Amino acid sequence: MDRNHWIMHQEWNDLIFMHWPVPAEVLRPFIPSAFTIDQYNNSAWIAIVPFRMQNIRFRALPSLPFGNQLLELNVRTYVTFKGEPGVYFITLDANHPLGVFLARTLFGLPYVHAKMRMDQTETGYQFTSRRVHKNYPASHFHASFHTVSNPVHAQPGSLIYWLTERYALWVVKRSKIYKGPILHKNWRLQKAEADIQMNQLVDFLPPSIFKTKPITYFSKSLHTRIFPFERKG
Repeated sequence: MDRNHWIMHQEWNDLIFMHWPVPAEVLRPFIPSAFTIDQYNNSAWIAIVPFRMQNIRFRALPSLPFGNQLLELNVRTYVTFKGEPGVYFITLDANHPLGVFLARTLFGLPYVHAKMRMDQTETGYQFTSRRVHKNYPASHFHASFHTVSNPVHAQPGSLIYWLTERYALWVVKRSKIYKGPILHKNWRLQKAEADIQMNQLVDFLPPSIFKTKPITYFSKSLHTRIFPFERKG
């Protein structure tokens, strides 16, 4: 990959990773068969990730005067394709109708439109989302978060490094498999606590999985560069 051939810059701010272990066989029906479910300590992982996306711009162009920021809330897991690791998105909710349309049309990513708010409070953040995409159920997500440590870089080999240091996404579009390379510096992460009041995003999985508290980490800001999607299969 030529590092100079990126096509889009994005800044990800106030991002919260919430992860739960899930048996791979429970997750398997919801992941395309071409992908191998990636596992750490013999477990697959499911994540819910809310954040602000800001300073969105295409290469050689200034930031758009409108529409260059949005809120996103994605449900993701981890897969490999022919041994290459990456992220697989089950859904991506966003509060930007045009961005949702373009991502679905151009990249085949399962974006859906939602009404969202992210508010900073005295102790942390409050995030609310209600899906309003046509022909989708109105899935709600309400949660608050606060940090409980200083920022650190995850250690290679650790679970949190394995979960977060991913430099590609995988997508199936019209029965073809594409890799979307992503470049960024290593995450600076703070341990956090999540208080989830409502979570309908993962109703396709057994509720028992989400009765335990998620492994939660917060990152204040990360600059990313997105590269052209590559057909791999």
